[in-house]
Amino acid sequence: MQDHSIYTEQITLDEGDVDYRGLMRPSALLRCAEHMATAHAWGLGMDKAFYSARHMVYLVGRQAFQFYRVPAMRETVTLTTYPEKTHRGANKRVLVVRSLEGEELARVDTRWTLVDTDAGKIIRHIPEEMDRYWSDTIDWELSLQVPKAAQLTSAGVRQAAYSLCDTNRHINNAAYLDVVCDALPADVMARGPMQYAVIKYHRQVPMGEEMELFYGPAESEAGPGWYVTGRREDKAAFELFCRF
Repeated sequence: MQDHSIYTEQITLDEGDVDYRGLMRPSALLRCAEHMATAHAWGLGMDKAFYSARHMVYLVGRQAFQFYRVPAMRETVTLTTYPEKTHRGANKRVLVVRSLEGEELARVDTRWTLVDTDAGKIIRHIPEEMDRYWSDTIDWELSLQVPKAAQLTSAGVRQAAYSLCDTNRHINNAAYLDVVCDALPADVMARGPMQYAVIKYHRQVPMGEEMELFYGPAESEAGPGWYVTGRREDKAAFELFCRF
């Protein structure tokens, strides 16, 4: 019997996946996590039409990633996604990125929530037809706590413009990492590629709407880093902590 509990693909990083250093962008890593989750589900018949007919949609609530070695342009890597059955309304998926030699390059811990699009509420009892393929437990995870800054500096206003939005007509979760990298000072970004980040998605920013960005230094148990948040209508749209 075929094992559907994991899904694997290989990709080669091209220029659109890397930054000015020629190293994988954080947003590209998160796009891989999103793509692998979608491709895995679609391969089992759970495509957009499947969810639309049931008035359901999966949304990302929280994510964290860790680079162990940032892959470079033209490097071919193996992506494997490991989904866990839904617990307390959250479906954990772990993406592992490996070199062709088996070296572990990065991991992403994503928590998806299934939402009733009619009621606008989280679905806590997942239909068996959707949850049956996934593993009971995926042991590995990253901390999903976001340390905050004591003082914040405004980084201006960012619109949910064409290049940031997806088919749901709001800023795509991976695109927030590009927003963050643009918001942080150039001397911070010059310190090296981002090695770790955790992000909470609080409120969607619909296409055409704006949010004001703020940043500041923050401390985590693993060391110092930077806190970035976007606010819309006096409420947080997202919060992120990252280390370089």
